[in-house]
Amino acid sequence: GRAPAVQLQATRTEWFRKVKRIGNDKAIFDVTIPKPMGVKIQMFPQENRKGMGVSEVVDDGNCDQVNRRVIIDEEPGMWVMEGDQLLCVDGVDVERGSIDDVVNIVSNNGKDEVTLTLLRDTRRGPVKIVMMPGGKMETVRRNCRLSAAGEYAKQGVLKYGCLDGWCGTCWHRERTTNGVFKPCSDLITEDWDSVLPMVLTFRPEKVGDAAFFGNGD
Repeated sequence: GRAPAVQLQATRTEWFRKVKRIGNDKAIFDVTIPKPMGVKIQMFPQENRKGMGVSEVVDDGNCDQVNRRVIIDEEPGMWVMEGDQLLCVDGVDVERGSIDDVVNIVSNNGKDEVTLTLLRDTRRGPVKIVMMPGGKMETVRRNCRLSAAGEYAKQGVLKYGCLDGWCGTCWHRERTTNGVFKPCSDLITEDWDSVLPMVLTFRPEKVGDAAFFGNGD
């Protein structure tokens, strides 16, 4: 029937409603994080990219905990990823500001939490990969093999039955789209909108027997 497809589309739509779109590939959103936030903010090193952004989300810090509640438990709100550009802190514009400006706002806002306004390049920026059921998270650049995230989650080199995804032994299912991803061969391309975390669960499948027919068969 059509019910599963409708449900998957609704889930994806709910994710996209969490952000404000600018053009086709930029998204702006707010994330409120308890202090201490557990994020590292740095000026972008690229000459062609002005401003500052998130360079690290500290494991088990408050930001990481917010991410896990939103991504894994699917609680309301958005989540933070390395590479996100910082636009505002508690509503104060810091797009052309300094790291000292951010420190001053965070230290003197008189609250136990901080709201960051972030900008994400949803088609060319990195993608957050989550390997279930353990919930290991890795941020992966575009055009990198999905196997990089899988090996991080497994803490070792993965072994494959083939190198082109035909055998089905490495197949993973993505939670929101229900799509099949093959770490042995798949790349993280611009097709994936990074407002969505890519939440993968190991789902090996037997593709079927193959037969080879040579000349004259």
